[in-house]
Amino acid sequence: MRLKSIKIKVVLRVLFLAISLALAAFLLVQKDRTLQGVYASIIPIALSIELILYIDRNNRHMKNYLEAIEWDDLGVKMPEDIPDKSFQDLNRSLNLFNKKLEKLRNEKMTQFYFTEALVKDALVGLVVVNQHKKVYYVNNAFERIIGKSSIHTDSPAQKELEPVWNQISNLELNEKRSIEININGQARILLFQVSEFVIDQENYRLYSSQNIKSEVDSTEIEAWKKLIRVLSHEILNSASPIISLSGTLSDMIHDDQYNQDALIKQLEEGLDVINQRSKGLMKFTDTFSTLSKLPEPDKSEVRITELIQRIKVLYESQLKQEEIEFDYTVLPEAEVLFADQYQIEQVLINLVKNAFESFPEKAGGKRIYLLASYSSGFVRIEVIDNGSGISPDKTEKIFLPFFTTKENGNGIGLALSKQILNSHNGTISIDSAVGKGTKVILEIPKMSLHHEIAD
Repeated sequence: MRLKSIKIKVVLRVLFLAISLALAAFLLVQKDRTLQGVYASIIPIALSIELILYIDRNNRHMKNYLEAIEWDDLGVKMPEDIPDKSFQDLNRSLNLFNKKLEKLRNEKMTQFYFTEALVKDALVGLVVVNQHKKVYYVNNAFERIIGKSSIHTDSPAQKELEPVWNQISNLELNEKRSIEININGQARILLFQVSEFVIDQENYRLYSSQNIKSEVDSTEIEAWKKLIRVLSHEILNSASPIISLSGTLSDMIHDDQYNQDALIKQLEEGLDVINQRSKGLMKFTDTFSTLSKLPEPDKSEVRITELIQRIKVLYESQLKQEEIEFDYTVLPEAEVLFADQYQIEQVLINLVKNAFESFPEKAGGKRIYLLASYSSGFVRIEVIDNGSGISPDKTEKIFLPFFTTKENGNGIGLALSKQILNSHNGTISIDSAVGKGTKVILEIPKMSLHHEIAD
């Protein structure tokens, strides 16, 4: 409405200008009115000048306002106490618009400062590196974690993040990696993870970091306590009867009531028991050493269908003998995996063996099913059986070394499987219900960074 008022005023001025021009032209063509025509021509000239000044004044108002907006000067205020009603209304509208812009800006700035303060003082270390490998943003926690008093933005990450950059620069998306660094003689264990985002068509990588040294130390102490309890339990279980029996045999040797033949027989039996128990203790220590000496994975291209087929052939006679249906599905995107073939095969053999042993002796309709699929960079292999299942209280402990739900088990298979998955940066989990069956889920990164680049 206010712009319409200005438009009407411009139209009226143009109309008056046209009328005055027509009048001046009419008078000039009359022979006896030439002087009057000259005087009359002053009117359109004056009207033209006034129209130009009117439009120019309007343009200057708009120009000043837009320049203020361009320079982010939202404090500018257009004058409202002017004689021209149309400009007064226009300026009032511009001032209202300006207030709304200022309010929006203040809200955005408040939100920005709040987020910046939150990120700056977060306990988790954060650093953003742009696609040119330069530091774009860093918070206080990251500087503390890597032991640098000041990290400069817009500087090469290689220089500014020198203690850790070579070890984190090749991190894959969502991969977690722990690294050890030494700062002023103090050891630190840092856990890094990376994500990516795009702003204005430029790629950025966000590295998050935490100092987990205290957590690792606590976990390590707890692990040692558990290990000592397990070792103490097993060694005492073996040593106590050996000590007791050897003492009894010693007493028998010094007791005159035993004749030689009876004594020799008792000694043979006793020594045989000691021998068997000692062998059991040696087997236990050998089993334990298996966990502590797992080699680094020797990764290569593994074809999942061929791997499962080999396992099926391995158990073929047992499948027929125990009337167990064995089936599998490998989705196309999960066909190839970059991993240590023998270690992954060992894990699957352990899981299939556990599935075999989960069925009650006389059960019918026994089935083992393997499903390989792909999701978010990971190959997911599910080993499913419809056996007797595992109770929730036992499921929580199932991956602990030497914990077993089987009468003749050694509790090493699943613990070893978990260690193998950890060495592949993967995970293993279990979902089980008593009387319904068990599902063990393996998630393994499909490709290494080096392999992806090579492809």
